[in-house]
Order: sequence, then structure tokens, then C-alpha cells
Amino acid sequence: MIMIEPLYHITEIEEMIGINRYSIYKKIRQHKFPAGVKLNGKRMFKPSEIQEYYSNIGVKIEFR
Repeated sequence: MIMIEPLYHITEIEEMIGINRYSIYKKIRQHKFPAGVKLNGKRMFKPSEIQEYYSNIGVKIEFR
């Protein structure tokens, strides 16, 4: 069975976690946030990578 995970655009991520995109890009450059993947020039993120990152620092988040 193949599981397909949705991808979220950086603007959706900033709304969901409450951090603006400029701070997210800064954290990505500092290797302190998952880099996501680029599709057609847009940065997209897997919810599981974001959840894993936050669970490693002791914060629980859930995506809709």
C-alpha cells in the first residue's frame, strides 16, 4: 500500500506554526529547521518532517 503525504507551502506552514517565512528561511539556513523540498521553484514541506522536528525539541503540533 502506498501512503501519499500532502505537502504544504511555506505560507501555510507559517500560518500553522505562527512563525513568519523569513524566520523559517533563516532557521533553514542555520540547519535548525527541516529544509523541505522545492517543486517548481516553491518550497514545500512534509507535515511529518515538521512534526518530527518539533517533537525532538519537546513541542507537540498537529496538522489539520
